[in-house]
Amino acid sequence: MNLSRIHQDLMVLAGELPHRGAQSNQERQAAEFLLSRFKEYTPDVELDDFNAIDNPYYFFAACYTEFLIVSVLAIWWPSFAAGYGTMVFLLYLAEFMGYHILSRFMPQYPSQNVIARFLAARPKRLMVVFAHYDSGAQTPLTRPRALRWWRPVHLLLLMCMVIVVATCLADAFPLDEDAAYPHIVELRWTAATVLACAAALLFLSASKTEDIRGANENASGTTALLRMAESLAQRPLDNCDVWLAALGCNESWMSGLRHLLATQGFDRSQTWFINLEAVGAGKLHYLKNEGFVHQFRADTRLLAAAESAPAEHGVAQGAFRALPTAAHPAHARGYAAMSIMGLGEDGFPVNWNSIDDRVTAMEESSIAAAADFVVALLRRLDEQAQRESVVRSYTLNTGP
Repeated sequence: MNLSRIHQDLMVLAGELPHRGAQSNQERQAAEFLLSRFKEYTPDVELDDFNAIDNPYYFFAACYTEFLIVSVLAIWWPSFAAGYGTMVFLLYLAEFMGYHILSRFMPQYPSQNVIARFLAARPKRLMVVFAHYDSGAQTPLTRPRALRWWRPVHLLLLMCMVIVVATCLADAFPLDEDAAYPHIVELRWTAATVLACAAALLFLSASKTEDIRGANENASGTTALLRMAESLAQRPLDNCDVWLAALGCNESWMSGLRHLLATQGFDRSQTWFINLEAVGAGKLHYLKNEGFVHQFRADTRLLAAAESAPAEHGVAQGAFRALPTAAHPAHARGYAAMSIMGLGEDGFPVNWNSIDDRVTAMEESSIAAAADFVVALLRRLDEQAQRESVVRSYTLNTGP
């Protein structure tokens, strides 16, 4: 695929379509376009429908508000308040890590993934390369000056949750019956007030959204998948099955990948994931470390393959923890995973969830480089799988 074809695909996804918002008609149109494009390279293409919640930030805001209720309950029943607060905190962490606990009971709306499969003659492992194709939205909290505060503020909110629960426990189970804990009530209500303010800010931000074109985030990654499809169709791998997955509804807390992980029955020991995200602008990086709260390290075998890839692709090692990446659910579930991402001079994806994220800001050569880098990485891993198979076969035949 030459650069002009990359530009044509970008123009369809981020030019002809005004946006590809999660669960919108435009997202569906983008999925049908990707389905037809993948069919040019493989007959094994699937459009996988699923349902997901509309806006996860309303759910997170509701969790923050619950700690006001915990603080009120602590006036009369501190032990019950401590237990209730602990339950809310753990449920919040589970949802944040990508597990459907309470959100499964919320209203659900349709979305879809598009999966193209390239099957090997002698498959020994499965490589899933994915990119979300839905676009985000600009809100007051996605403006550049606000982005750098996301992680420190979220860590502060987690600390406030712990403070509310800890002060309830201190009231319910004092170490000494005669002991006094000065200012414990004030501390609890201060933490609860901070959480309530954060909830109000999330509600306000979520109600003031503006649809964006989403050229870099993430039509670029999706277009890179199409370039990879052409390369794999011309020269398939021998020892690794490859799935190219264009995932929908990423803006609803990575729902596309969560659905893929929940329904496909992957073998954790033999399934590896590579995320392509915002590869149309900025300096390309393979991320050694990522993770918004907990640090996730890329699988050592993926890192080794990336480090030995030809330097001509211009992809450097990097780290990104300021925002959640689309690979978050795969890392959280213990899969071998790694992200490929373009980062600007400020260390963020260029024009992330901004109305300035347009095709005119894209570098088709960067998208091509990202796709070619991942293909080179896959071929190196394919050769490695063949060598490992030969060694195992020799060991079994010769014995100890």
